[in-house]
Amino acid sequence: MESAIKTVVSVYLKSAKGKENLSSKDFQGLVKNQLGGILNNAESKNAVKDMQQGLDDNQDGKVSFQEYMKLIGYLANAVSKQYVADKETKPAESNDGAVTQSEAPAAAETQPAAAKEVAPAAGNGEAEKAPEEPAAENTAEEKTEEEDEAS
Repeated sequence: MESAIKTVVSVYLKSAKGKENLSSKDFQGLVKNQLGGILNNAESKNAVKDMQQGLDDNQDGKVSFQEYMKLIGYLANAVSKQYVADKETKPAESNDGAVTQSEAPAAAETQPAAAKEVAPAAGNGEAEKAPEEPAAENTAEEKTEEEDEAS
């Protein structure tokens, strides 16, 4: 877990190239190079731009670390839910973390409005539309407490 957290932070810092926020170009590169395996249309500049605009809470045209972490949280949640669903419905055939076409509807339910055009990989190269994000969000502390309770 510690290694995963360090990786998430170092990928952001490397992509930001020493700056405080990710520019549009930096965000595009991060999504294409680091998230292409679990997101459809990761190479579509328009889709990634739409996702960036949805993440950009303060509308400054950049992605802060906090805004980036929202994306990581939603993606981790989607992959986790899909992994659990797969375990319940069939024997483990592929635990590669990619969301297949049959898994996409369940995974899409957990995505923010920011990811409407860039959905978890559906195996067919088409993005799925995601529902609107719920109004209430858990803080990182609340999520950690929930994870501890679930263990």
